[in-house]
Amino acid sequence: MLRFNVTLLYVWVAFPIAYAILKRYLFTPLAAILDQRERDEATAARVHAESLEELQKTIAAAERELSRARMEALKQREKLRGEGRAQWERKLAEAAAAARAAIDRASNEIDEQAKGAAQELPSRAQTLASELASKILGRKLAA
Repeated sequence: MLRFNVTLLYVWVAFPIAYAILKRYLFTPLAAILDQRERDEATAARVHAESLEELQKTIAAAERELSRARMEALKQREKLRGEGRAQWERKLAEAAAAARAAIDRASNEIDEQAKGAAQELPSRAQTLASELASKILGRKLAA
């Protein structure tokens, strides 16, 4: 038959005492630590999400600023390019005018020399003909 064993009574007494001790010194502090970890994790996740959102806002603002700076640089470049083109065209026109003036001066000088040569040519031709005839005849001709 069943006999009553004292160890069963010791187990029934020791179990609630062990449970109370473990609950007070192990389970409650461990639960508090785990709860604190969960709160810290939630806080870290919230801070991370806020940081990512702030980073995206900052990147968007930087990209807008960069785009604005690019547009200003393009406008400035086009302005400078237009100024450079105007200055180049002005210098080209000045060079063309100077070349036309030089050509006109040279043409006038050539015309003057041609007129001078045309006026001098009859008397020069007569002189040369006379010299040639005297050399051919071997004597000096009377003019």
